[in-house]
Amino acid sequence: MEYAIQLKNVTKTFGKVVANKNVSLDVKKGEILSLLGENGSGKTTLMNMISGIYFPDSGEILVDGKRVEIRSPKDAYDLGIGMIHQHFKLIDVFSATENIALGLDKKQKFDLKEVRKKAQAICDRYHFDLDLNQKVYEMSVSQKQTLEIVKVLYRGANILILDEPTRGIDIGTKTEIQKLVLKLADEGKSLIFISSEIEEMLRTCNRMAVLRDGQKVGEIDEQDMNQMNVMKAIAGGDK
Repeated sequence: MEYAIQLKNVTKTFGKVVANKNVSLDVKKGEILSLLGENGSGKTTLMNMISGIYFPDSGEILVDGKRVEIRSPKDAYDLGIGMIHQHFKLIDVFSATENIALGLDKKQKFDLKEVRKKAQAICDRYHFDLDLNQKVYEMSVSQKQTLEIVKVLYRGANILILDEPTRGIDIGTKTEIQKLVLKLADEGKSLIFISSEIEEMLRTCNRMAVLRDGQKVGEIDEQDMNQMNVMKAIAGGDK
């Protein structure tokens, strides 16, 4: 069985606060894994360690079966890992193309025309309605979310982390993003999907991992995925 990414006994503390404790997690190639848990359960902190924002206090991260150290978002991108954050990481006064170009390898020749051409090809491929010349401050929430996804795809990510990607956007765009997630998985990419909408998870994910108080407390396989089982797993027991 081929795993795109594996976490083994990962722990992260902030002072006396234990955000994650001995969390082990794996995602297969071409799989959509949902990460479930109440607010404060440690989901985003765990994903921030995969994406290079935080570094684990202990434990291991493996990509394609090899142990890696991810100390920055650049390290993550170099390993084919990209995260779409709940809060946008965009500069309002820059255009879509300029935002995509930010953070690219400085060794590469900086050519906005080439960046726009490649980004437009991604938009065309996935049917994104995005004006790459538009300034971010002129965009709707849906357009900003779409731009964040294009940024990650532009950098060639094969492991995508989506933290509440459909929160605050219109129904049409929400449906398009769900279709995109399924298409990316069909292409062999691995996705970790955080969402507070249970129905959305049931429609898109192959498997679910449940966090509570910073620890992984269980998994739900595809054949057992239903609303009742998910709610029990999140709450803990038969509540």
